[in-house]
Amino acid sequence: MKKAVASSLLVVASIAFSLLVFELALRAIGWAEPVWYQPDAQLGWRMRPGLAAWYTQEGRGFVRVNAQGMRDRDHLIDKPAGTYRIAVLGDSYAEARQVEREQAFWALLPAELAACGFQPGKRVEVLNFGISGYGTAQEYLMLESNAMRYRPDLVLLQFTNGNDVRDNSFALDPEKNRPFYMFAHDGKLRIDDSFAYSDDFAQRSSLKGALARKVADKVRVVQLARSLKDLSFVPKAQAGSQGTQGIEQGLEPVVLAAPREPLWDEAWRITEGLIAKIGDFSQRNGARFAIVTVPYAIQVHPDPKVRAGLQAKLGVADLFYPDRRIAAFAKRNGLLAVTLAPEMQPLAEQSGTYFHGFENVGMGRGHWNAAGHLAAAQIISRRLCEALR
Repeated sequence: MKKAVASSLLVVASIAFSLLVFELALRAIGWAEPVWYQPDAQLGWRMRPGLAAWYTQEGRGFVRVNAQGMRDRDHLIDKPAGTYRIAVLGDSYAEARQVEREQAFWALLPAELAACGFQPGKRVEVLNFGISGYGTAQEYLMLESNAMRYRPDLVLLQFTNGNDVRDNSFALDPEKNRPFYMFAHDGKLRIDDSFAYSDDFAQRSSLKGALARKVADKVRVVQLARSLKDLSFVPKAQAGSQGTQGIEQGLEPVVLAAPREPLWDEAWRITEGLIAKIGDFSQRNGARFAIVTVPYAIQVHPDPKVRAGLQAKLGVADLFYPDRRIAAFAKRNGLLAVTLAPEMQPLAEQSGTYFHGFENVGMGRGHWNAAGHLAAAQIISRRLCEALR
């Protein structure tokens, strides 16, 4: 018996020592992947207030989450006198963990807008409400429940061509722990928030789930285990390996052409309905509205031969279908659309610049790097100055 106990203790001690060495090794190389999000019964998930950590899985940025659960500094709810406020709604491109906060397109907007004479005599303040993985439904609910409390003068909706249409469809989106809108019998969009009553969501919202997130904050080995098992309930918009079509994992090439299946046609119509709801809600509450389309990496790839290969595969003349569709919808509804892909593509080709990608994951895929954020901020600012000055 004593030998068995001694052997067991030796095994336990060996495992503990190995975990300690592994923990120290992860810290030495600077690897970390904290649990960035917590469940939210209205929105599905949101960032954990007060969290501050390095993000290194794609690019590198120090991410500090404010008291409201946003990657931004804290803002007063009451708008200061002489201030023009812009509320940014969006997903991982607005959250922008891949770069430093000061390099994100929304953080660059005040200086770029000032340079083109936007709202002279006023200080432009941009508030970032972007959360990774969000679809247009969650962005609408974020506007209703939170962003509008700050009395923005302009609501800027960041729309990702690559996955927002899919994210808005219950039938197409694999992530069900979020609210969806669906067409009712009367043809109007109705919310389905039943995810909040599921056993899966209840487990994530439990005290046990909260304790697991606290433990993961302190132990890198636990963070690695969670990452490897993909336990996070937020679908990560990481840069995936590019396939023969040049489209990254998690993105949908079908959106680069007119919908050919009923489910994708419905997903587009739901998306347009949600954009209209955001525009209407903004205007009814005294704010202007603009939508900005974020391109796939392949849309703005600097090599025209790479783009031509996908165009041939899809049987399309160019890769701008989502941008044209959003622009046409906005025009019909009296909304402002800023379509980035048609302007960023020639910039990338002429200069040979990759607007997407990082050295640690590869160029020409994934999220915007600093050059991509800067180009986007300059184009958005120019268009806002032209339309709203």
